[in-house]
Amino acid sequence: MGNKLILIAGITCFLFLAIIVSAHNFKYYETNFESRMQVVKLIAKSIGESINVRMLEGEVHQLDSIVRSIGNLENIKEAQIIDANGIIRYSHNSLNIETQTTSKMVLNTLKTQQESEGLEDFGNEHILSVTMPFINKSLCQACHGKQKIIIGVLRVGMDWQPMKSALASQLLKNIIVSVIFYIIILVLFLLFHRLYNNAQKAYLHLHQVHEQLIKSEKMAAVGQMAAAISHDLRNPLTGIKMATYYLSSKLNNKEEEIDNILKDIELEIEYASNVVTNILAYSRPTDLIYTRSDINKIIEDTMHYVSLQNKDSSIKVIKDYDFSIPEILIDNKYIKQAIVNVLTNSLQAMPKGGDLTVATKLLGGSVLITIKDTGVGIAKSDLGNVFAPFFTKKARGVGLGLSIVNNIITKHGGMTQLDSEEGRGTIVSIYLPMHNAENNDDQKIG
Repeated sequence: MGNKLILIAGITCFLFLAIIVSAHNFKYYETNFESRMQVVKLIAKSIGESINVRMLEGEVHQLDSIVRSIGNLENIKEAQIIDANGIIRYSHNSLNIETQTTSKMVLNTLKTQQESEGLEDFGNEHILSVTMPFINKSLCQACHGKQKIIIGVLRVGMDWQPMKSALASQLLKNIIVSVIFYIIILVLFLLFHRLYNNAQKAYLHLHQVHEQLIKSEKMAAVGQMAAAISHDLRNPLTGIKMATYYLSSKLNNKEEEIDNILKDIELEIEYASNVVTNILAYSRPTDLIYTRSDINKIIEDTMHYVSLQNKDSSIKVIKDYDFSIPEILIDNKYIKQAIVNVLTNSLQAMPKGGDLTVATKLLGGSVLITIKDTGVGIAKSDLGNVFAPFFTKKARGVGLGLSIVNNIITKHGGMTQLDSEEGRGTIVSIYLPMHNAENNDDQKIG
């Protein structure tokens, strides 16, 4: 996004400067063109009046000197008198005398009997020209007769090349200044963008620190609460569990209904004990004790939990272990707890039965544990919160199961992913690094 913003700003700035430079140069060209044209028109008008006077006074022999004097003026390229047939009679350039004119403006003036002005191109030459007709007035008809309306045309042309070079030089200066200005703006924008990004990162960091502080305070409160209730709850739970065990041994399966009730009591006791354990596990910082372990055996040791929970459900368990996986450094107790939490969610998601697939696989430098169920799945809107503490949509539970799983796996240097589709099931993928303990400074190896 940041690079895209810089690109848009750069293009916008470039277009803005291009428009300014183009407008400035167009105005500069237009102003200079008009001013030069006014100069040429003023010269042509003055010389035209002077020639009319000489012709009326019969001093035709002075026309040649007048025309030549015009040609000696600065930047004047052409000075000619052309007769009504388009033949050049007088010119500052003697080579052009008695030749047919090639000026389209002269021919246009002969045709329309009107003044003309504009830029004429003769190959590499660019001449700013003005053509003025000599009207056959009554005083002129004694020499030229009455048949012709105009008796000739005065053409004065200024060399446009110096002005063209000046315009090109000005354009180059404007471009150089614009490029420098563009670079300065771009550098300032990049600096501003960098400062903005740094400020944004600082804000995000501050926000994360703030959230972490709130989380720490929350966990401290939960820890105090858990420590207070764990003692008060676990002792009664242990007493109830011992009592059910005693009753079960005395009955010796004589009363099947009572025996089923006692088993239900055992499950409820284990559930209540797990709730207390989960709260303590999430609220207390944990030091992992790494041991080299067979991950397949760890998973298999936890599968009796599935058998215990599966007594009234038609859940088909599918195991797909990769026995080529070498031993890895893990904390057995916490990895078992993470797997039990995931299995608990999977079993609760299939109250009417289904398929539970547990698989392991060696994937590069990691071990991949996949637990897949065909249960109710998770709504798409809830997927972003599955690892958040205390988030649950279940009637029972405190919403710490997957949060604890994520904390345990992250502590091992691994990663947890969850993919789910409502109505089709859930896949939990756990990635454990092969050599996580080698780079863990605060580890404990048992």
